[in-house]
Amino acid sequence: MRHLSTDEERLLVAVRQRLLKAKKTHVNDAVIDEVTRLVSALTAPRPSVVDQVGPVCSTADLVDLMGVSRQAINKAVKEFRILGVRRGRGSWMYPTWQLTSDYQILDGLPDVLGRLECIDDSFAVGKWFITAHRDLQGMSPAAWLREERDVSQAVRVAENLARHHRTRTDA
Repeated sequence: MRHLSTDEERLLVAVRQRLLKAKKTHVNDAVIDEVTRLVSALTAPRPSVVDQVGPVCSTADLVDLMGVSRQAINKAVKEFRILGVRRGRGSWMYPTWQLTSDYQILDGLPDVLGRLECIDDSFAVGKWFITAHRDLQGMSPAAWLREERDVSQAVRVAENLARHHRTRTDA
């Protein structure tokens, strides 16, 4: 059995103090179950950016690798020519699968990415790019583009996702 961290111990002390200060509580099995569920949700490890969208680099890295300005990268993200992901107000990260070996944007990426502009969750888009798809012979869209396969096929798969997304959000 592991030992609780200092912060975990502080959490238990805070809960204990709160219960001791209360004149009366309505703690029952349902409350215990709900608190346990909330604690599990709040303390579960969050998937890393890499788990969600694959290996990434920072804006500074991308500036160096591509030899362009930060403004050019920002414009490329806004124009759906490159995928940038950002958790909250954190720094921007860019999946490296979208770059060729000489640090250029993969051919066809803007065509595919542009079809997904209706999806405002860049992590979902990034995950989609690294997930195998039956309609791409079991390859991920990122791998499909890296292997210079037929871009129009990847565009069709992206259009299907966008259509499905719009149907769900319009309902």
